[in-house]
Formats: sequence, C-alpha cells, structure tokens
Amino acid sequence: MNERRIQRLQEQIKERLAEILQRDLADPKLGMVTISRVELDTEFTVCKAYWSVIATSGKGEERARADSDAVLQRARGFCQREVGRSLNTRTIPRLEFVYDGGVAGAVRLNQLLKDLVKKPDGAPAESPAPPDSGNPPPPTA
Repeated sequence: MNERRIQRLQEQIKERLAEILQRDLADPKLGMVTISRVELDTEFTVCKAYWSVIATSGKGEERARADSDAVLQRARGFCQREVGRSLNTRTIPRLEFVYDGGVAGAVRLNQLLKDLVKKPDGAPAESPAPPDSGNPPPPTA
C-alpha cells in the first residue's frame, strides 16, 4: 500500500475513533481521552491507536489512566467494528490501544517550569530580558 494512502487511512481512523469515544461510549470511567496518533502497518493488519488522558478533578493521573485503559480494552472490539464500517477497504485492521505518556509528561514538565520561575516568596519572577544581539539600536527619526 502506498504511503499517501496509509497516511490518509490513519487520519480517517483517528477521526473516527475520536468520534466513537466522544459520542458512542457511555462508560463513566472513561476519562478525557485523546487519540494522539494512529499507526497502521503496511499490510493493513494492525492499527495502533495511541491515546492519552487528562485527569479530571478528584482523580489522580494514575487512577484516570488505569480506568480509561480498562474501558478502552473492553471496548476494543466495538471500536474496531465501528471503524471498519466507516472504511472502504477489503480488510479491517486489528485495533490496539497503546498509552502515550508524552502528553502527560509535557503537562508535568510545563508545571515544573512554572514552579521554577516563581520566586521564593510565591510571586512570579519577571520575565528575563531578551539577549543583546550586539548590534547598535536603530536610529530614531
């Protein structure tokens, strides 16, 4: 299968999975799940959907991840069947949900950077001045 077709199918599967998770799954344990990317092998037999979850208030990150993972594993067959109905292909790839820790890591890193910028008394520090380029300032008229 050519690369353009695979990329088009990956995007189509990603959009359809996001729609299924948002509209069709009615499990209260499913957190705010986002499909970050989809990888389809060249033989069109395996489709890996990478997901992340944002913890809702009252739940910890690990708890939200575990609950959402359990829901996604139970709903894998349903999601695979619904994705297959929207694809115009001869075969339907086997769907696998894989946790993508990159989004959670980026959120954690952003929070650490915000905490680092704060002064010891809790007030935010002034933003640093831009580095001097070594060029003289432009003349004013």
